[in-house]
Amino acid sequence: MCIFLRNFKFFIFLFFLSLNLNNYSLAHIRGTFLSEEEAEKRSLELGCEGTHKNQDKWMPCKNEKEFHIYLSK
Repeated sequence: MCIFLRNFKFFIFLFFLSLNLNNYSLAHIRGTFLSEEEAEKRSLELGCEGTHKNQDKWMPCKNEKEFHIYLSK
């Protein structure tokens, strides 16, 4: 049973490692929107102002640096 749990924990670790879910990518998962209106709504929820475009998606706050600051609060 102990070997099974150890292997299971290792498998879970490898799974999340393969997804590369660091803070930066998590922020983008939680903060990219198809419309500027959705990003603006999220900006208001976070307490920042404005939106910005990242490739073909919209993100809250006036820039990415500010977005990450407000996400960490």
